[in-house]
Amino acid sequence: MHSLHLTALLLSLATSISAVPTAVQAPTPFQFIVAESSSSSTFSKRNVGGVRLCTGTDWTGYCDYVIWPLNECINLNDYAGHVLSFRPDEDTECYLMQGKCDANSEYADLLYDSTGLGDLNILPWIAQANSYMCMTPLAM
Repeated sequence: MHSLHLTALLLSLATSISAVPTAVQAPTPFQFIVAESSSSSTFSKRNVGGVRLCTGTDWTGYCDYVIWPLNECINLNDYAGHVLSFRPDEDTECYLMQGKCDANSEYADLLYDSTGLGDLNILPWIAQANSYMCMTPLAM
């Protein structure tokens, strides 16, 4: 009797462990404005406020291009803890943050031409990144 329960439990665990998501939910605090196919590897000038983000380094894995209002806290949803590539549009500055846009914790200040945007593994806290906020950079 116990072996029947154990077999059922092991089968249940094996089924749940092998399940791989077919896609991830993009950041969605507001109406989804635009998305970019993950097969697109070229970067072109976008609107102010857009970001391209991927779950893998060097723009691999699941990728999305999204545009949200500036100066709003954006929840990364399924991308939380999995963003390894992140590039804001030109004329956009973004803070990739831990917590709900918590500036009291470490965060990354990212611009279009910042170095290392394709490999955020250099940030020891990147697995805790779960929000971002973008704005128009101040003119110098």
